[in-house]
Amino acid sequence: MQVNCSKFIYVLVNMLCIFILCAALTRPTQAAENAPVFSYGSGPYELIVFSDYFCAPCQKMEKELDKIISGMIERGGVRVTFVDLPIYKLTPLYGTYFLYVLNAAPTYAEALRARRLLFEKASRIGAITDKHLETALQAANIPVKPYDIKQSLVRYKDMIRKYKIRSTPTFVFIYSSTDIRKYSKSEAIRKGMVELAKSIEERGNNSCKSCNSMDIPR
Repeated sequence: MQVNCSKFIYVLVNMLCIFILCAALTRPTQAAENAPVFSYGSGPYELIVFSDYFCAPCQKMEKELDKIISGMIERGGVRVTFVDLPIYKLTPLYGTYFLYVLNAAPTYAEALRARRLLFEKASRIGAITDKHLETALQAANIPVKPYDIKQSLVRYKDMIRKYKIRSTPTFVFIYSSTDIRKYSKSEAIRKGMVELAKSIEERGNNSCKSCNSMDIPR
């Protein structure tokens, strides 16, 4: 499901406000011990992935690029942040549990494993309640640590506004304060990933020279 609408930002911001309110009214949570927005990897570049678990193009891109993003994080050169957009009615539930996982997960590998599980569940509507997701994550030995997510959602809303996100999937590649590239369609996103891999290599990061040889679909 790809969403393009002139009023998308207005609607999405309102949905996020409702999401924040609902989060405040749900079961008690623990105070966050980590930053309100979780990122993995390090380097001069940044990649922000905006997606919805129930968006069909997002599901396809996730399968294509999961290992590539994981490899880039492992080799170094880029910091990756995932932002969930609550477009589908169940996305706030899935997004909440992804944040709980990020609050508990010490490594990017566990975070990406949780992301794969959530996308898989969403692709077949395999979980529709808190209990369903808790059971699935527990069965996969993925840790969950509840916390007050309101500030994370506020930060997400700010990022959506800042980069004018109007559809999913959208990848934002930040090379510098004056070089920010935003791609929303699958072909363009693949092109952006190739550009990022080449930029990492060109900076002389020897440990990431294999980035350019990754099988990024073109």
